[in-house]
Amino acid sequence: MAVSWEPLNAKRPGGDRNSLTVAQGLGWFWFWFRDTGISPGLRLAVTLDSVMLMLVALVQVLCVVPAAALTGFPSKFLVGEVNSQVVVTCDTPQEHVSWKQNGEPEIMAEHYVAGRTLTLEGLDQPATGNYTCWHGPRLLDSTYVVVSDPEYPLLQDSPGRAVTCRAESYRGELSCSWTALRPATFRARLSRSPGGAPGAWVYVGGGAALQGPGWPQPFTVTLADGTFCPFAEEPRPLELALEGISAESFVNITRSLFLRDIVRPGPPQDVSAQSKGGRLHLSWAPPASWSSPHSYFLLRYQLEYQHWDGTTGSLQLEGVTETSVEGDVRWVQIRCQDPLVNSTWSPWTTWQKV
Repeated sequence: MAVSWEPLNAKRPGGDRNSLTVAQGLGWFWFWFRDTGISPGLRLAVTLDSVMLMLVALVQVLCVVPAAALTGFPSKFLVGEVNSQVVVTCDTPQEHVSWKQNGEPEIMAEHYVAGRTLTLEGLDQPATGNYTCWHGPRLLDSTYVVVSDPEYPLLQDSPGRAVTCRAESYRGELSCSWTALRPATFRARLSRSPGGAPGAWVYVGGGAALQGPGWPQPFTVTLADGTFCPFAEEPRPLELALEGISAESFVNITRSLFLRDIVRPGPPQDVSAQSKGGRLHLSWAPPASWSSPHSYFLLRYQLEYQHWDGTTGSLQLEGVTETSVEGDVRWVQIRCQDPLVNSTWSPWTTWQKV
């Protein structure tokens, strides 16, 4: 008996792999079973358990097929909850338009058209995708619709804890990081609250950055506040806006933060250690990313060192970039912090042999 399986990404009437439904899958399974040439007697010998296992496997495959791959953050989008309704409007003066989903005329949801609007009802995952409106062969507008399902969280942690932001100086620049649980694309921007004009969106993810489900992926974005003055008090917090979109979910996170609360210097640089006359002579420089002048933006330094006999010592200094330590020191490392706000300590430099 020769049996062949049609690949899931093969083109079929009524849509592509992105418009796959369970009902279609079950129908294809029946036609395959009917047309394999298995004798009636052998068909009767196929147990119910075998059929159910095959159906369960097929449904699982269908459920993980993405509705529509995102190559970048859509310029226009709508978010609907499962079993809810969304109304897609075509931005055109044309009174009568036609609609496509992911380039196909078949709309994978209950819907009705009224003039320039397309109403999608009873939303589920197959309804996710890019909806385009047309006047004859002319493309008029497009809107991405995502069906947000709470069973498919986008971020690794709760929205209140998912994003971590750090600044290495008071230059008005910060980096924010988070981890996504599924292929997604994001955008972020800063503004001064309350009432400050928002900055430009910075986009991250999409395209080559996409990975398969089950592969958590870290993201980092660097943002800058061009109005920040490092020599003045910070009277108003920065407002971070982060939006993320995938085929199954959407997140919209806002956070208020002061640069002074998230500053963490980089490690000191140009560390030089020499042993002379039973003393360690050590010098270093502030991190390259730290704000200047360094006489104004002082740093506190912590030294850890280890003697040849295995004993250790520690020393804290402020506003200086050199010192000496008595004894035969074998290893030394150093880190720094902003003493004015008692910031998080920088990473340690690597252990340096004297």
